[in-house]
Amino acid sequence: MSNQPADGYDSDEDVEFEDVPIQPQRHSSADLLDRPSEHAGPVSMIIPWAPALNIPPQREAPLAPGSNAEMQLRGRLSAGIDRINSRHMKFQLGVDGRYTGIQQLADDIEGIADMLWESATPTIQVEGLISLAGLLERNLRSYPFDPQPTLTILNKLDYYLTALMQGEHPESNVRLPGADADRPLVTPTQRVRIRSIAETTRTSLFSVMPQDDDEDEGEGEGETGDDDQEEPEMPGWMMQASRVYERVLMLLGDLGDPNETGEFLTE
Repeated sequence: MSNQPADGYDSDEDVEFEDVPIQPQRHSSADLLDRPSEHAGPVSMIIPWAPALNIPPQREAPLAPGSNAEMQLRGRLSAGIDRINSRHMKFQLGVDGRYTGIQQLADDIEGIADMLWESATPTIQVEGLISLAGLLERNLRSYPFDPQPTLTILNKLDYYLTALMQGEHPESNVRLPGADADRPLVTPTQRVRIRSIAETTRTSLFSVMPQDDDEDEGEGEGETGDDDQEEPEMPGWMMQASRVYERVLMLLGDLGDPNETGEFLTE
């Protein structure tokens, strides 16, 4: 059966169409914002990396001085530091039971640091954390640079030490258990030691970080003569490396320089 209309007339034949002007396509403001600029440079795909800061909860009150719990905490701290020193020595000697990289050292330090933090006992926390920070600083140069575990543990030590010096959490400003505005948890002498460790740690860290030395100089030299070569992009952890012990140094910088007695000048 034919589909042609009964009158035999095809509506698609001999139909004249008027010339309709073509309207230019209009873009919404959102579309225009999404379009890259003709003058925009290359977009960096390197996303700055920031270490996770997992802070465990604390006790509601410090351990009682002279109590069995306090003595046990001191014993665990001493045993933990001895274990770190032993494994580091085994690393230097190349015997079994040694550290094989900075990750294991950082894990051991973090475990003890978290234990001290949870105790909410400043009389043990401060000296213990100073000892751990010093251990890490002295051992940094011994291991191949590994940014993630190194910067993660340094960020946590920075947080803990700053919190104890302030008597409150650096981010939430919640007072620490046992903190008293009239009686600082950290002595002036301890503050001097903390700042010294922070400064030497930064120096040690930058000495073990991969440097942009002149390894590639001379490669392809004279081939193109093009001075507009792209510079290599910074790794994502570089920004965090520049912020090592930033909280500590900003806080202690506001307190002035140590005077001849080893204390900070106060107004």
